[in-house]
Amino acid sequence: MYYDRKLSESFATLLGKNGKLRWLFEYVKRNDELDFLIGRNNSKEWISVYRGLSRIVTINPYKNSDDIKLSAAQAYENLDKTKNLDLYGKHEPTKIFSKQLNFIINEIKKDEKFNRYFNNKKEGYFQNILSRQYGICGKADDPFVIVDKECVIGYKDTDEKDKEYTKFHQEYKNLQKRISNTNPKRFGRDLQKKPIGNEVDFLAVDSNGAILLIEYKHGANTSGIYLSPLQIGMYYDLFSEFRKRDKIKFDKTIISMLKQKQKIGLVNAGWKIPGRLERILPVLIISEFNDKSRAKMNFIDVLNIVRKEKANSNFLNELKIYNYTVDKGLELLPW
Repeated sequence: MYYDRKLSESFATLLGKNGKLRWLFEYVKRNDELDFLIGRNNSKEWISVYRGLSRIVTINPYKNSDDIKLSAAQAYENLDKTKNLDLYGKHEPTKIFSKQLNFIINEIKKDEKFNRYFNNKKEGYFQNILSRQYGICGKADDPFVIVDKECVIGYKDTDEKDKEYTKFHQEYKNLQKRISNTNPKRFGRDLQKKPIGNEVDFLAVDSNGAILLIEYKHGANTSGIYLSPLQIGMYYDLFSEFRKRDKIKFDKTIISMLKQKQKIGLVNAGWKIPGRLERILPVLIISEFNDKSRAKMNFIDVLNIVRKEKANSNFLNELKIYNYTVDKGLELLPW
């Protein structure tokens, strides 16, 4: 098992100050609809530009050369071929492709099939705003900063993943089934068929040194909200177990990732990094929560069912739940 999403120094330099891709940093920062996702695993590293949940372009080092390779979701690559944009594929890092990006973005805005990723102003839209607010557009006095997105613990091979990840996943799939059996009409008859997911929406660090594991939901996603104790619980158990094995290395890695983001400009350089990291805290953020929704009542009941099944009354007892709106920002919900 491993967790280290820090870019290699040579690749990160492309996006940093005076880097050959610095123009892309400035392009994304001044475009309110865009944001970065950077990371690496054992086999590759990447710099991606997203519009909500749409991956418009991903940049990877090209084999053992100084060149870069651009790719994207298949729909955008197909559009690139149809319009002969020459955006995706192998390029020199000095290539400026802002005109092609502008064209892709404008085409996305006109196409109804892309609405659910941003234009409908639901989960992807608000995730984008939150990520920019506590990332590339962050302030020195922000209560927390986002260190990673769509983050996962890595495994050296399938055998290790089957051994380490499956035990956590299976436990929560079983809990999912028990919740469904408790009240099929209320919670869903085919609940056990719903995927739990394997990515934490955001990993952040607050000014007190807490590591925040953030799950994000839109207020219209009622079942997603009340089933979130399963997702959040699995992530929390998985990351907590991993951190126990080598706390020093895990914490050092997060600080290293945070410092790299500050150096590039993806986190405010004036934000003071805590002297040490403390506990892991689970967080649920809901955008535009409707207090009349049955999500709150079902959420509380699901949480109590899981606590009973796990024989652990303290399960997620430190969970913080926030409502997020553009006007008011984050507001703590007293659930």
